[in-house]
Amino acid sequence: MGKAKKRLRASKRSTNPLPRNTAKDEQAKLKKILPLLEKLHSDIANDRSMALGSISVLCEDAYIRDLLLRQKLVQLVMTKLLSDENTEIMVDAYGLLRNLCLDVGYDVSMHVWRSDIWTHINSGFGKLLESLPSLAGESKATAESKRLLFDFGDNLISLVVALADSSEDIFSALMANDKLDLLLHVVCEILKYGLPAVQGKSDVTLRITTQLFNSILDFIYTFSSESGDFIELIGNHSYLSEFLIILPSLTIKNGNELTMVLTQGILLQIMEVKMKYEEIESLIRTTCSAIEHIDLQSVKADLQPLEENSDLTTGENVADVSQKIKNYTSKRSAATMKLQTLELSLDIITASTELIAAKHEEGHHTVPESLMNVLTEGLPIVYQALEREFSSRLLVSWNNLLWLFLTLNVNLFELRNEPWKRVWEFINNVDNKEPGNRIGKLRCLCALLKSIQLQESPSQYLEALQCNDVNFCNLVFQEFSSDESLDKDEIFELKQSCCNVLGVIGAFQNQVDVNKMVGDFFIQLLSNNTTPPRLLVDVLNHFIDIYSDAAFDYDEPVFVQAGYLTALKDQVVPNLRTSFKFVDKNKDPVLKADCQDAFNMLDSFIHYKEKERL
Repeated sequence: MGKAKKRLRASKRSTNPLPRNTAKDEQAKLKKILPLLEKLHSDIANDRSMALGSISVLCEDAYIRDLLLRQKLVQLVMTKLLSDENTEIMVDAYGLLRNLCLDVGYDVSMHVWRSDIWTHINSGFGKLLESLPSLAGESKATAESKRLLFDFGDNLISLVVALADSSEDIFSALMANDKLDLLLHVVCEILKYGLPAVQGKSDVTLRITTQLFNSILDFIYTFSSESGDFIELIGNHSYLSEFLIILPSLTIKNGNELTMVLTQGILLQIMEVKMKYEEIESLIRTTCSAIEHIDLQSVKADLQPLEENSDLTTGENVADVSQKIKNYTSKRSAATMKLQTLELSLDIITASTELIAAKHEEGHHTVPESLMNVLTEGLPIVYQALEREFSSRLLVSWNNLLWLFLTLNVNLFELRNEPWKRVWEFINNVDNKEPGNRIGKLRCLCALLKSIQLQESPSQYLEALQCNDVNFCNLVFQEFSSDESLDKDEIFELKQSCCNVLGVIGAFQNQVDVNKMVGDFFIQLLSNNTTPPRLLVDVLNHFIDIYSDAAFDYDEPVFVQAGYLTALKDQVVPNLRTSFKFVDKNKDPVLKADCQDAFNMLDSFIHYKEKERL
């Protein structure tokens, strides 16, 4: 409830894969990257540094990154560069490894983890902890040595976050006592140095880099979003519990947008059910204010892949190349930070709307007017501004908001600026290639149709959305059957979402032909021995809701004349009895109970319909 799932796995860094797949093109690219890989073995540190920087830049391109991975880049980084005698090369190598885990996700992360990256991380944290005390006093540490140390800490912690975020197995391994104890110890020691005494102060200047501080916040947020045990642990931690109490009240002078949003995300995770409506409103407003000045077009421009003829990785001398790489990396890092801020903001806002719905259903019915204004006027504007670049997230955000409106009895079709039109246009324009988008569109559509059900004259809205004819049903049927390239869970979610839409559209009056199509389809599913038990339960619930009253205009011409009662007795009951029998009570007690309830309800429904017209 309310958990802001941090992000889709490995989606922090958005890159644009380029469709280059010819053998000729591959040879041209290899001719460019092989000398760089060779230079990583050079005895000259400057050559290794330049090559590593160039490779890090080239890895922003998905196609070249794939070529580099096939040339065993990960193995080379782990076996040679993570232990390089040159500190800057070693630090940058951890950064490259982190980026690869973020960009590629599960496959690279699991390979890195199974290659015993934890031993390197453990050693790196040891070096970091040894060096921190030298900074505490009036040390002679140079600005460059401090920068390197903070970059090292940033790369180590963000690598841990990237690994944890890519795999549940890796996350579970990191939650083991020895590893988690070390992580918390490192975080605390950095914070003790980086945060000056804050008693009675609200404005604070960090003594560490903003990037390192944000990585620590990201670590806390990520692990909190995945584990209630972690939340309990840090809530009882002698240092971190106090840090989390003061964090929301601090103004970090050298913080940035991501600092603000991560702070709100942590607040949401830690407080969650304890939050009052006023606190949720403040959280949403603060999150929105953090992103309102981000120029999305500028961010997109700075994240564009390198041009084919870019001379970034070439130059008259190593210093020239290194400076160009640093400038490019700095600009791209700033853009990536802003992109992550936008993504995270949507996750937090979406989770906040879910939390509001949960609180309302628990009995907290009086929602402040100011919060209602944020929900009905503010959020639709935010969503519209971001929908082109964050369509997958926005589908989830709109879905949550639409269902929240239903929970709060907010009439979507009476709101100013007619946001329902914007939602409908957005749904129709979202790319259908991603499985998540297909499912998200159906869920939003279901919420829209539910809202239409509450209108005095639903037919005008059904007509406006073109959902009032058999063509619409055929489109949903087609979507139901188009499950190629989907995994098992995605197939179920897609089919379930289709049935939810049909369950709503089939219940409208004055469209008997549509109802007949839906009813026939549901009877077929309920009679089919390949329909999963969970879907059988859902479809049966929809079917009974649709035909629960003989007064509905479609009941006599469809339910009665099409012989649905006979079909239920002769086809559906035997199929459900057999299907439900094979649900293992020990493996899935909830589903088993739902199946039993559904079967009993079907029996009662049959007896009811037999006597309804007598």
